[in-house]
Amino acid sequence: MSTPRRKISMSSKQKPLRIAILGQNGVGKSALTVRFITRRFIGDYDPDLEKVYACSRCIDGESVTLELLDTAAQEEKSRLEDHIKWAEAFILMYSVTDRCSFGEVSRLKFLINSYSKKQRKSVSSPDSAMTSTPVVLVANQVDRIHDRMVTQEEGFQRSLELSCLSFYEISVRENIDSVFKIFEDIYLMCRKPRKCRQQLCKQLSLPAFINEEKPEETMDTTATLNRRRKAIFTVS
Repeated sequence: MSTPRRKISMSSKQKPLRIAILGQNGVGKSALTVRFITRRFIGDYDPDLEKVYACSRCIDGESVTLELLDTAAQEEKSRLEDHIKWAEAFILMYSVTDRCSFGEVSRLKFLINSYSKKQRKSVSSPDSAMTSTPVVLVANQVDRIHDRMVTQEEGFQRSLELSCLSFYEISVRENIDSVFKIFEDIYLMCRKPRKCRQQLCKQLSLPAFINEEKPEETMDTTATLNRRRKAIFTVS
């Protein structure tokens, strides 16, 4: 009688977590994916190349499998819809040196909301963002200081407007640890939401510049905390 039970437990392996990386060409989607998988930085890629990568990593003490969809140009609506239906979580990516790519993430988030098949529950608590399809906003190429067109504050505010679960400013070229953190956080958001909520609550302190010019906004403590719970702010 015990043999079938053993077989069931051995075969009940956790399914791979599917993550799609979306954004305009040239923002670093392929570089981010390859950096995470191989630890190497490669700057130039075929803009029309689209591929699914599978890799295994140890995250939070567990061996997990991730499937990463590195997308190409998103002109075809049908293809983009297929990508969104395929994925369980999303990375929206833009370059701080390209304001057009910054605007594109808003369109992509709208389409994610429209196409996602997952049922969104109506929860009025401050943690309601955790019930939505996990989406994070990533600003790349912060190493190109003199070419910057989009500020940190603009990126963070956009992440709140789009109800993204976290916001990161990174340089894929210069900081591999920040690349790893993005994927590790996404895994926790999807597979261990309770633990992720606990970590999020520990990261409520935001950079001072966000409220430097509007000190009156800090008077409403409850509203401020609720806004901060909506996104994790990470700068690398």
